[in-house]
Amino acid sequence: MNIKFLLKKNFFNLVNLYRKKEINFENNIVIKSENKNWVLNQIANEYKEVFQNFTKKVSLKEQDAYISNEVHLFIMSKYYALENLKNFKNKIYFPYFHGSTDDVRHRQSLKIIKKNIDSISKIQISNSLMENIFLENKIPKEKFKKIPITIDIKKFKQVNSLDSNQLRIFYELPISSFIIGSFQKDGDGWGKGDDPKMIKGPDIFIKTIKILKDKVPELFVLLTGPSRGYVIKELNKIKVPFKHIHLEKYSEMIKLYKCLNVYLVSSREEGGPRAILESFASKIPLVTTNVGQAVDMVENGYNAFKSNNLNEEELADHIYNNIYYKNTNLQKIINNAYQTVENNTYEKQTNLWKDFFNMYDEK
Repeated sequence: MNIKFLLKKNFFNLVNLYRKKEINFENNIVIKSENKNWVLNQIANEYKEVFQNFTKKVSLKEQDAYISNEVHLFIMSKYYALENLKNFKNKIYFPYFHGSTDDVRHRQSLKIIKKNIDSISKIQISNSLMENIFLENKIPKEKFKKIPITIDIKKFKQVNSLDSNQLRIFYELPISSFIIGSFQKDGDGWGKGDDPKMIKGPDIFIKTIKILKDKVPELFVLLTGPSRGYVIKELNKIKVPFKHIHLEKYSEMIKLYKCLNVYLVSSREEGGPRAILESFASKIPLVTTNVGQAVDMVENGYNAFKSNNLNEEELADHIYNNIYYKNTNLQKIINNAYQTVENNTYEKQTNLWKDFFNMYDEK
């Protein structure tokens, strides 16, 4: 029998079965990534591994890839998801990590969600601040679920045995310096980042460093991440030595945590940031503003140090008094921080994700 005829016949049989709903694609998930070599793409790859634990098929595609009508969809950008709601033919899931009622685009997004609530399967939020905003805006509770942004702790366990001085030598960093880390993107867009993204608090970061400059003579700042132009320009202005290391892969950043004395989060608004759990997993002290998951995961003086008022004086005071002049409980605080990560691993989230997708023992 003709091979081409057989292939053609089988293909049309499959199509007919699908049309009759005898082939079920319902347990498949497509994760759409922004295809930027940074944090959201890293999260997309990690989510793929997690979802494979409880569903039959998971694939990762770029945002502009073909929008399938045969699969569940999990989109890495809320704006992309909301702008394309009319194009999705099946279930749509997406994360909404942060937003402020002062932001016009955020208010517009909430309106779109409410208007199209029947087209949305479920939204992932990551912290109680967003949970409260959703409830205040009368978004039905069954349409969203709080699942914190987390990390793959196994990758950090492999690095914790490395020697910090040897890593400083490898990256050509001063061994004797007191190094403050900032690894997040805080410039607008994907260019040089000369225009600051104010919700990330680059101005608060610079003001904090400026206060510490006169108190810590060996102060040094380590930067990674794209679009850091504003911070680089301002560090040059106040004459604080720094190094900006361009990484080819987000995963390489893990080693840089081991070069730090402290990691500083100075944001006004966050969904995570992942830097909270990354510094915890690296056993590096954290000083942070009370944003995103810091509200839920950080207890001041227990597993990190937290400023409640977006105050650079308070942030600088935490760094100077609790880390530069070591808090007597600092090692205990670092140990508590590591325990916090272990309580929030991907493995601990499996049932949360099953519930999110309404999948139970489908594997």
